[in-house]
Amino acid sequence: MNFKHWLIQQIASEASISEKEVDCDAAFEHFNLDSLSIVSLSFEMESKFQLENVDPSLFSEYNTINKLCVWMENQQ
Repeated sequence: MNFKHWLIQQIASEASISEKEVDCDAAFEHFNLDSLSIVSLSFEMESKFQLENVDPSLFSEYNTINKLCVWMENQQ
């Protein structure tokens, strides 16, 4: 499973919306994710994609799905 699809699934689940409603150019704040959700996503990213030390602040620095996907591509 690719990172973008995985992230869309996770955000849809956390925000209780359908995957089709997830706009990849919308800021993460748009989905009303709380800090616990962001931390949880960070840990899941580490585990799922064999990354080390995924800082939750990435969701602020790369504040959309598309921007975070660019960061992810640069990690591989």
